[in-house]
Amino acid sequence: MRAMARLVAATAVLAGALWSGAPAQAGRRQAAAGDCFQLAEGAEIYGPTDVNAQTGNGGLSVGLNEAGTISVFKWPSPSYYDQVKYHTTSRSEPGMGAAANAGAFLGLVVTTANGAAVTWLRGWEHEQHQPGGLTDEVVTEYRDDGLGLTVTVRDVVAHPEDVLARHVEVSADEGSGVEQADLIAYENFSLVTSKIEAVPIQDWCLEEENADSAAFDEDADAIVHTKEGTDASTGQATSAAVAMGFGADSNGHQVGWDSEFIDANESPDPQSADPLQDLADDGALTGNGEFTGETSAALAVPLDLAGGSATETLYFASAAGGADALVLLEEARQTGFESLLDAKNGWLDDLLAGAPMPATDEEEVLALAERALVTLVTDIDRDTNAVVASIATQSPYGEDWPRDGAFFDYTLDTIGLHDIVAEREQFYAEAQSTPDDPLPGVPAGHWAMNYYADGVVGGPIAWEIDQTGYVLWNFWEHYRASGDAEQLESVYPTVRLAADALAACIDEATGLQCVAHEDDNPQQTQSIVGAATTWMGLDAAASAAEVLGEDDDARRWADRRDELGAAIDEHLYEGGSYGGGSAPLIWPVCYEPGDPARMESHLEAAWEGTEPTFSAPSVDAPDRGQYEAKALLALAKYWKDDEARMEEVREGLRWLAGEHAQPGTHVMGEAWAVADGEVISVVSMPHAWEQVLFYLASLEAWPPDEVADADAGCDGVLGAIRYSGEPGVDAVDQDDSEEDRGGASGSATIIAILLLAAATAALLWVASRAVKHRVGRR
Repeated sequence: MRAMARLVAATAVLAGALWSGAPAQAGRRQAAAGDCFQLAEGAEIYGPTDVNAQTGNGGLSVGLNEAGTISVFKWPSPSYYDQVKYHTTSRSEPGMGAAANAGAFLGLVVTTANGAAVTWLRGWEHEQHQPGGLTDEVVTEYRDDGLGLTVTVRDVVAHPEDVLARHVEVSADEGSGVEQADLIAYENFSLVTSKIEAVPIQDWCLEEENADSAAFDEDADAIVHTKEGTDASTGQATSAAVAMGFGADSNGHQVGWDSEFIDANESPDPQSADPLQDLADDGALTGNGEFTGETSAALAVPLDLAGGSATETLYFASAAGGADALVLLEEARQTGFESLLDAKNGWLDDLLAGAPMPATDEEEVLALAERALVTLVTDIDRDTNAVVASIATQSPYGEDWPRDGAFFDYTLDTIGLHDIVAEREQFYAEAQSTPDDPLPGVPAGHWAMNYYADGVVGGPIAWEIDQTGYVLWNFWEHYRASGDAEQLESVYPTVRLAADALAACIDEATGLQCVAHEDDNPQQTQSIVGAATTWMGLDAAASAAEVLGEDDDARRWADRRDELGAAIDEHLYEGGSYGGGSAPLIWPVCYEPGDPARMESHLEAAWEGTEPTFSAPSVDAPDRGQYEAKALLALAKYWKDDEARMEEVREGLRWLAGEHAQPGTHVMGEAWAVADGEVISVVSMPHAWEQVLFYLASLEAWPPDEVADADAGCDGVLGAIRYSGEPGVDAVDQDDSEEDRGGASGSATIIAILLLAAATAALLWVASRAVKHRVGRR
């Protein structure tokens, strides 16, 4: 099972060292060394993920919590930088421990017979959902019975414009008692222009480093944040700006300090109060026009409720500079919310309308399948086509793992987006460690743990052998689906270097692969995880070599594959399974033991390790888990002709859609847990890989009519969708070739420490701001 925390928790040591070396500034809150890491929070070691819905366009990515607060605002990429200040600590604390002024949120100043008062929508009764279909619009509905008011907020990030539009409708009951109302938009932006190589904490944990300038632009009737800097990971100059404004003329503003970081008694200007405090005093905004440092700001606009309801739209526009952000803001105002939404939905429809969907009318299954695809395509960086595991910063998963990426590309090919996959292959080719352009600590032919979208190394583990196998499988599967021999030939130097690296990685005593990092484990191990994926990578590389006429390569890699298969059967089969029922061994590895009965036993072990999840929450069920869809997907392929077993698989998928996925928005985290007697999703929602695995499994479990008769086995329904009628190697040819493959015949815990040498090296690197590599990489 994959480690629940994918980055090394003791980067806390590094974070503490980084901050302890910074000079203290008057009025600033100082970060403690452990602020980034919550060791008592189990899987949520970086603090709980407070994201219940996502909307984005590959440049601007916004996460909203279930109360409609903006908790993530990433620009210019889904990978970096998070421009809003929001930091949680524990699910047991109010607001998950986030500061009262964290994020960006909406409220009202209402006037009744008792006078004027501020009320924040996040404190009302509320419910959030995303409409069905291929859209990422987010709808949050609020109700306050005492005021007799209902508020509906509709959020969407436009495309291609980097604009978040928040459409607000306020409805008053007859006899509500509200005589007048102003809509208030509060924001706590903290602009970021830098990231740290191999330690992704700059934009969410080191907030003290992320000061900016904010000002009210009277001509534009907008508040504009700006910042210029240098990205420490590349040495390149960077800048960012966010402009906030209503569609109608505002009637109040306040730009001030962030009360969580600056003591009001030490402020040089008492008029520069945090708007949250300013409003609390008398329900009015003082009107301060600018502040530099740890900033916060608010705008107000009057609502006319004479007819019983009123609407207004709030816009956030992101660009490299303040002038450009204001241009985007004005264009959005002129376009209007509904037109922005229609254009966005049209873009998603163009990408996804032809995607195969599970042949079922079960609403939760379809909703999660649709959410998986929408999340996937909006997580693609518009410049490099890198795909992040999640836009969430807690846990910090805004990186592209080649392992996850192989499944993303498999899905993109399945829905016909071959051109995007070809571009992504180039991203991986350029990210590979090579003799001419080595990555520190990464042997030639392999890849780093993960990458920011610009190609800078993102995670602290140097390299992982299973990822190399997945990349080779990825490249071969793209050829099978697309038939693009020219593309395969273009990446063949990458294939050769990677396959030779795997072939040379031998434990001479056993014939297994060498000891290496496996699946985000900071300790080097030698298990079925690395063995199976090495076997798969060599098999894929040999197939690619054969297609391209590279016969010597094909023979060399096939020979090592067969040798490894024999070692796997001899050393890694125990107690009726390989590795306790490893799901990837079934698919995508499609391993073939020398004794076929072993695979039957292994299938049962995979089911037995997964099935208890589906009775949660109950006293006999586990209280946490993750990646059940890996097993369900693999089992659905091999149990296709056994209706009773297939129904068990479907029940498991129904549990994922109905229990693990968040109600209303249908997003999944990397894991689930039981809290207060209910199953909740945890860790980096929406988690693109978990959701993609569900989508693929749902196609196997509820096959579209045109492929319902697909054969059971490795290719299964997905193979029938991907390879039928394409010019590449078809499923029949692939199955026939399996006779020549060689079986014997022919972590799972939270990562808690960082290697001292790696931490020291990273600290020295950051301190010196030296650019040692990656400049010029994508």
